[in-house]
Amino acid sequence: MSSQATGTAMTAMTAMTAMTAMTAMSGSTAMTAMTAMSGNAAAAGNYDGTTAAGLLLARDGIVGQWSGATLNPRERDLNNPENLEDWSQMVRTMVVLQDLLTNSGVASSPSGCTPEVSFYHFNRPCDATAMLDTFDITAQRLAGFTRPRNGEFVAQLELVRDYADLRADRLPEILSQAGYPVPYMTAIADLHPGRKEFTHELLGITQVFATHVVLSVKQALACHRPDAFSPQVQPVIPTPGHGALPSGHATEAFAMAVVLSRLIEAERGDTGRGAEVTKLYVDQLMRQAARISINRTVAGVHFPADSMAGAMLGLLIGQYLIARATGHGCLYPVGFDGTKVATSPASGAGNLVPIDFRTETYLSANADPLVAPPAHDGIVTELGDPIPASPGLISAPLKFLWDKSLLEWKKR
Repeated sequence: MSSQATGTAMTAMTAMTAMTAMTAMSGSTAMTAMTAMSGNAAAAGNYDGTTAAGLLLARDGIVGQWSGATLNPRERDLNNPENLEDWSQMVRTMVVLQDLLTNSGVASSPSGCTPEVSFYHFNRPCDATAMLDTFDITAQRLAGFTRPRNGEFVAQLELVRDYADLRADRLPEILSQAGYPVPYMTAIADLHPGRKEFTHELLGITQVFATHVVLSVKQALACHRPDAFSPQVQPVIPTPGHGALPSGHATEAFAMAVVLSRLIEAERGDTGRGAEVTKLYVDQLMRQAARISINRTVAGVHFPADSMAGAMLGLLIGQYLIARATGHGCLYPVGFDGTKVATSPASGAGNLVPIDFRTETYLSANADPLVAPPAHDGIVTELGDPIPASPGLISAPLKFLWDKSLLEWKKR
């Protein structure tokens, strides 16, 4: 390689490194939310030694004779969601996530070689007087997953090989989307953190909650990554240290797209010219979520089937969070049958034919992001009757954050 070519390659690598670093900095929404989970939620930091010593001396010089309590702070109401406004962003994140995670969960019911895994919402008593030593909980099944068999994954490997041809074109996206891809949604919607502070908090919680759910499903299904089936896959990014299906990036991206779509609808409206603009935003958000999902297959770390399952779960989580924030809308239980991600050839003989992840399927089904789930070749299907949201479904901490976010959009 010539010195000029070497210099060009090094410049490109430097640019990629800088791009990744800048993306990490600009993706502060998710970073802040993850920091809140690290155990330092109440930490305000420390002054340096010189400043601390200076403050000690300054107080001694100005405080004067002790006067006792001279202020009269209001007594806050017990367990009032409005108290969240007095706390730091990290503490709000922890409180909202705790409430969401306490009332939902993942459980598995192994059945032979095709374990079934489900995501549930838990209905707890709304009446505080019912909170005695024990109380009854009912569960609503919102999503179910049946794991593909190795044969289906082997068939899907052919698609992974084909998608690898796009790596040179998609590499900047792949590298900068390795973490939470907030900037890619910011490019579509007006998400300046100075004007959309609470919206950024809401999106951070959306992503982290989606991560909790999807990692539990991944653990239960325990699906291999593409490079487990062939040493020729050679991903262009490190293979993540957890299972493949569902795709976490697809789950998080589609959940974000749904939440943002509903906020934009509140701002732009759902009739006349406003509806046309809203639909354009929703279309772009869904396309971006789909592209983020596909990039993970291009990178060599996911099968298209992983994206199908992740998109299904992400759309549901978006619906779930809106229902829990507002008490309105419907939840549409969905099922993913991984044994159908590849079909027998028309001749009836030979290797299975893989089914690809199709962006158009999710766009046509989600002109309104809260409609019934897309029918994806019999792989993604409705699991049961729609569940109407109700006031009893509301998470008070999440509603506080949702209402604050909504004001940021309505006041423009």
